[in-house]
Amino acid sequence: MSIQKDGFLFAEKYTHDIRMREKLYPLFEQVFGISPNLMTDLSDKGLWNNEYMPYSFFDGEQAIANVSAFPLPMMINGASIHCIGIQSVMTHPDYRRKGLMKALFQKMLDDADQTYEGSILYTSSPELYIPFGFKTVNQYSFKMDFAHTTIASSSSLRKLKPLTNPADLEILNKIAQHSKILSTTFFPIRYLNCLYFNFYNPAIYENLYLIEELDTILVFEVNNGILHLYDVMGEMIPPIEQLCSFIPYEFTSIEYYFHPEAFPSPNLRPIECEAQTKLMVRGNILVENELFMMPVTCEF
Repeated sequence: MSIQKDGFLFAEKYTHDIRMREKLYPLFEQVFGISPNLMTDLSDKGLWNNEYMPYSFFDGEQAIANVSAFPLPMMINGASIHCIGIQSVMTHPDYRRKGLMKALFQKMLDDADQTYEGSILYTSSPELYIPFGFKTVNQYSFKMDFAHTTIASSSSLRKLKPLTNPADLEILNKIAQHSKILSTTFFPIRYLNCLYFNFYNPAIYENLYLIEELDTILVFEVNNGILHLYDVMGEMIPPIEQLCSFIPYEFTSIEYYFHPEAFPSPNLRPIECEAQTKLMVRGNILVENELFMMPVTCEF
C-alpha cells in the first residue's frame, strides 16, 4: 500500500533500478557526508546489496527523505531469528519537521512485521526510535591477559586489498560465505554486504588479513600492547593460541569485539562500551540478560 505526504512522490524497494537508486546518492552526501563517488564505486564493483529495500519520498527528481532495510539473519540465544537491519534514515535539511521520516519508518515497519521477527539499528539518537518500540542494548567487549612475545618469522599472514585486487575479493567472498558463526549468543548469520560497505572505513579495511595456511581471515590491530580482535572468518575457527602464532607483533592482552564463545577462557572480563552510536532492537530479540557485541565488521 502506498503512502501520501504533502504531495511528494513515494517509492519503495527500487534498489534494482539503478537510475532511481542514484537519486539517493546526493541525499547520502547531504545528511551523512558520504560521497556519491563512494556509492558509485560500491555499485560499479558489484558490492551493492541487492536486498537493500529503500522507502523514499521525492520532490520531483530530488530524494528528500529515506528509510531503508535489508535482511539480517541473526543467531540469538541459540536460535536463528529472521531479522532486518535498518539504515539510511535521512531527511534533507530543507524538508525536516514535516513527518516524512515518521511516515516512511512506520510503513517500513508495517511491511517488516509481516515477514520478520525482529529489527536492529544503530543510532546516536535513540530517543527517536523508542516510540516505534525499539530499546537500547548495551554492548560489551571482552578482555583477557595473554602474553604473546614470540615474533613470527615466516608467517603466512598478509593484508587483503579487496577493493583493488579482484583475487583478494574472491578469496574474501569464498571464506566469508562459508564462515562459521563465532557465537550462538548474538551474531549475524550473514553479513557480507555490511562488510562490503565497511571496506570504505579505513579502521576495518586497513586491518583485513588472511592467514593463507589456515584459510582464515582476521580483522585486527595491535596498539599499546593490546591485540584488538574485531572478527575471525573461516570454515573452521582455530584456537586463539594458533591464530596468535601468525601475528608478528608482541602484546600482553587480547580484547574481543564480539561475544568470545569461540575462544573460551576463565580469564575473560566484560567491558561495557561507551560508544556514542547505540545498538537498538525491536521484536522477538531476547537479550536482556546477555553480554555481547555486534561485530564491528557488521556495523551499519
